[in-house]
Amino acid sequence: MKKLILFPGQGAQYGGMAKDIYENSPEGRTLLDEVFMNVDFDLKSIMFEEDERLNQTEYTQPALFAHSLAVLAATGLKGDIVLGHSLGELPALVHAGVISVKDGVRIVAKRGELMSQSTGGGMAAVIGMEYDALVRLCESMSDAERKIQPANINAPDQIVVSGDRTLVDAFAAEAKENGARRVMPLNVSGAFHSHLMEPAKAEFRKFVEGITFNEPAIPVIQNVSARAETDPETIKSQLIEQLTSPVRFVECIEAAAEAGVTEAVEVGPKKVLNGLVRKIDRSITTTNIDTMEQVKEFQNG
Repeated sequence: MKKLILFPGQGAQYGGMAKDIYENSPEGRTLLDEVFMNVDFDLKSIMFEEDERLNQTEYTQPALFAHSLAVLAATGLKGDIVLGHSLGELPALVHAGVISVKDGVRIVAKRGELMSQSTGGGMAAVIGMEYDALVRLCESMSDAERKIQPANINAPDQIVVSGDRTLVDAFAAEAKENGARRVMPLNVSGAFHSHLMEPAKAEFRKFVEGITFNEPAIPVIQNVSARAETDPETIKSQLIEQLTSPVRFVECIEAAAEAGVTEAVEVGPKKVLNGLVRKIDRSITTTNIDTMEQVKEFQNG
């Protein structure tokens, strides 16, 4: 019986996130202050106030990183295995002891900055279409100049596609003719987890290569391989490759179940990953800890 700690990705943010933890948990406040001290913008105001910058990638990613780790600091919770969805892999690496909080802040800020600079792409969520059929459609619509591909395999019936804007726009009609119930364009700044992130990945690689990664204290299930990794260089390489590779969340949860996970605790805003886990494997119990009230409920059992 093992506990999986889940770290959410972009899209879970909201105004006022982690403010109550900052005001009511000394441990959470210390963690947040460390994050705030290591960015060159006013992340505290962006998170705690109704600031429109919170939905801009370069600020969203550090905010989510900070919130998840603040929840963990407030609860004192320790996991047996960790898994982050996209940018959530970075706080997961901190919790596993692979990188320090300071290095994690530096990496997530650079990641958000580079990803925000990508243009010309888009993303859409596809509901109710089989994965193999979706892959075939993406391949048939792509050519040497323009591409569209699966970006997030979130659940058996929920897959996000990413790629050139014109193809993403055209994908909706084609997908519905191939069994999709709904296709919803996503309000994102770029085509994350696609070939259009190659320039960002090249710069990200240069930055991350200079940071030391340690052997994890607990296994880290990574998005790229969808298996638990323990080698520091493999973890570093896959963190970089993740920018252009799909988030294989379904397979990640299956790997967690095979490793003996019976409980998943999502730390951070909202509870999107809880819902996905239930769609993938209902034998895994799920909990979300977001607010100080939920921290206290968790501590009280």
